Amino acid sequence: MNELLAARSLTTLPVVTLGGDAVAQVKDTVFDAAAGRITGFTLSGRGLLSGPLKQSLPWSGVYALGPHAVMIRDTLALQDTSVVVARREAQQGRVLHAKVLTDEGAEVGTVLDVIVEGGAVGRVVGFRIAAGKALVQGSRRRRHRVYVPRGETLAVSGRALVIPADATRYVADDLPTFAARVGAFRAGREGTAS
Repeated sequence: MNELLAARSLTTLPVVTLGGDAVAQVKDTVFDAAAGRITGFTLSGRGLLSGPLKQSLPWSGVYALGPHAVMIRDTLALQDTSVVVARREAQQGRVLHAKVLTDEGAEVGTVLDVIVEGGAVGRVVGFRIAAGKALVQGSRRRRHRVYVPRGETLAVSGRALVIPADATRYVADDLPTFAARVGAFRAGREGTAS
């Protein structure tokens, strides 16, 4: 598995051609919630006073996604923003601050961030959530933040995100540990599919 990255950490990453030219920076990450994949990025210009660009970057134009830059072959990868962001799809893919429910009806927290796999994959593998008492026991004053796998059955309404109940057995407190937990979750799901 490639390195895992929080979607919020991608904001302001430079978009760089393989020739070394920084052509833009990431403004927002757009993803297809049902498919669990990044569909692209909206962009802004490089610099403090630069505004949003009229062009965006569809995932098909991404050469690689890393912790320090989004790599593209050349500027031909940039497309009109409407190619990346369809208003209806963007509304359906909104998950930040949504309640997280299991498919058994338990509320386990609230989405803080989306965790994606780097490299050339662009797969959404999980979420960072403010865990509810049903998921993590402890003080209500201190909101415990944990990572939980996405699972293959995902429903998003903009107000609620539904994950498989068994995903809650693979919770991690930090991103490096979460990478191993995602692998274990996938292996467990594949074992039950046969």
